[in-house]
Amino acid sequence: MKLDKRMKMFVGGLVVVLLLVGAWLMTRKGITQNGSSNISPTEVVIPTIDSSVKVSLTLTPAGHEVELLIKAIPSGTNSIDYELSYQTKDQGLQGVIGTINIAGDSKFDKKITLGTCSSGKCVYHEVVGSIKLTLKFTGSYGEKIFEKDYSI
Repeated sequence: MKLDKRMKMFVGGLVVVLLLVGAWLMTRKGITQNGSSNISPTEVVIPTIDSSVKVSLTLTPAGHEVELLIKAIPSGTNSIDYELSYQTKDQGLQGVIGTINIAGDSKFDKKITLGTCSSGKCVYHEVVGSIKLTLKFTGSYGEKIFEKDYSI
């Protein structure tokens, strides 16, 4: 009888150890061999735009605006979302966002104010360092991205 009790305790302990090892293995399921985690299904990697698309960002002579010029926009493009982000002397990190609707044009040009304007009065930002430009092209081909830092 004593042997049966020891055997039951051994089997019970073995089951607990196996459950713990199984639980540990399940928590490591999302980690690859080299220790980095896999991309989850909700994360999407957007491919970069083709190098034939030419983008420039230049400061206007007054110094309060930049001119965004995009050439060789891919055919089938419906819109381009843009985001400019930059550090300012007094206000910290600032930025500008917007959407450009493309009507089959292969070229686009826009002046973007570095600051805020309301009721005809503008407060301009004093940009320190570079301006990061991010463009997201959307069209019949899906989505493509362009990112670059410009020293202005």
